[in-house]
Amino acid sequence: MSSSCGTDDDGVGVSCTEKLARWMQTSLQDVMVWRNYVVAPFTEELVFRACMIPLLLCGGFKMYNIIFLSPIFFSLAHLNHLFELHQQGCNFMRSLLIVGVQLGYTVIFGWYAAFLFIRTGNLVSPIVAHILCNMMGLPVFSSQRTRGLTSLAFLAGSVSFFCLLFPATSPKLYNARLDGCSCWHGYCRWS
Repeated sequence: MSSSCGTDDDGVGVSCTEKLARWMQTSLQDVMVWRNYVVAPFTEELVFRACMIPLLLCGGFKMYNIIFLSPIFFSLAHLNHLFELHQQGCNFMRSLLIVGVQLGYTVIFGWYAAFLFIRTGNLVSPIVAHILCNMMGLPVFSSQRTRGLTSLAFLAGSVSFFCLLFPATSPKLYNARLDGCSCWHGYCRWS
């Protein structure tokens, strides 16, 4: 028995499963869905995490420097959106503001993705985080109807995130090396 998840164009009740199936079918044909949720997360994490971070580690850079500086390159790779907005007829100053905010949050996401890659030693973690961030977007606090709920959820999520950040990414959960080193790259400097 499935619960009703709304109505279709004819006013007939549609189950949640049917609605999800329709959404997935439509999404699979949308090139922007492929770009935002498949191609971009995989290629960006491959280049900016899997290729760049091991080279920086081997080059002698400290982990904290890598976590906080390498995302700048990841962020700058999103400057193409400035040209996209300008080509769509958006005012240059408005485009600059939109892309400036985007560059800011891509740096913050890059910190997290670099941290995940270094801590877990696998590429799946930052790819899944990237897909989830692309799906969620930034929180909207301006809606009068949901402002309180959104703010409360944001606060609870932030507290949970910071409380679980190190325990949930402990190298011991992801790496079972035989040489006694619990981290994937051989540097045991995490406390």
